[in-house]
Amino acid sequence: MQQKRRRNSNNNNNLVYVTILFCCIVGTIATPLSILKDISDTSSGELSAEFLSNNGPLAEEQDYNWDVLIFTQQWPVTTCYHWREQDPNFECRLPQKKEFWTIHGIWPTKLGHVGPNTCNRSAIFDKDQLKPIENRLETYWPDLDGEDNKVDKLWSHEWLKHGTCAASLDTLDDELKYFGQGLIWREDYVMSRILDASGIHPDSNNTVTVLNEAIVKALGKNPSIHCLYGKHGISYLSEIRICFNKSLELIDCDGVKLGDAKYISYPGGTVITNCHISIPVHYPSLVPPEKREEEWKFPLVNFYKLLQFLMWFTL
Repeated sequence: MQQKRRRNSNNNNNLVYVTILFCCIVGTIATPLSILKDISDTSSGELSAEFLSNNGPLAEEQDYNWDVLIFTQQWPVTTCYHWREQDPNFECRLPQKKEFWTIHGIWPTKLGHVGPNTCNRSAIFDKDQLKPIENRLETYWPDLDGEDNKVDKLWSHEWLKHGTCAASLDTLDDELKYFGQGLIWREDYVMSRILDASGIHPDSNNTVTVLNEAIVKALGKNPSIHCLYGKHGISYLSEIRICFNKSLELIDCDGVKLGDAKYISYPGGTVITNCHISIPVHYPSLVPPEKREEEWKFPLVNFYKLLQFLMWFTL
């Protein structure tokens, strides 16, 4: 009798284990890849709260308040260089003009935090609103991914993730105002001119402190300077970010949490960066060429030499 009870108990336990395992498998299969990617990009300390706030019952209670707007300009050559290192055949869509920085985004940010993001999950990107400025957006706010035929993919992403949060301001509450403001800032703060004023041009190497001092000299405010790292440990100048308050006035980026960027003090001041403080940062001018498979060709001169050899050999 006792053996029978033990057997029934074991069977019940096994049933529970199987049920739990089945639920885990179904949950994993049903989880979108985008969510899994978000989890992998999130530090363990932020995983629980951020994941639940974006995907669980806490979503309705998420704090969408923010303090500053981060306006980010990117150096397209570095972006493409980084992609090309990962995939030598990757196609980039680079600007025709030289020394031409493009817009990456306008990101509402709460001091000491990352985000908020996607503040209106029912929002739909309306590309038609951008018709008056679409040509200028294609020039100054382009998608550098040459393998994607949808030129508005980047715009849709930026609006749904960041624009819906910026929309809490009357001055940025639709697509035309949000992207139009980016164009205004791009014209007011031409990063190539700011760097040029201090003698900094593509194909040069400069410490991040020199870059920081050049920008502070021109703007009077602290920026955030970001690098991408190559396979050989070389740091490449990637993005320069400047900050604005809710009145759209330029301010210091102090207090803003920007991924892996840190506040580093040096004799001339403080720099916010993820670049090496003591190793020069490369400001590249060219992207390595794509590696294309070439068809094997047998040159005519080699054929002639082979023919001569065969004739000599058969004599």
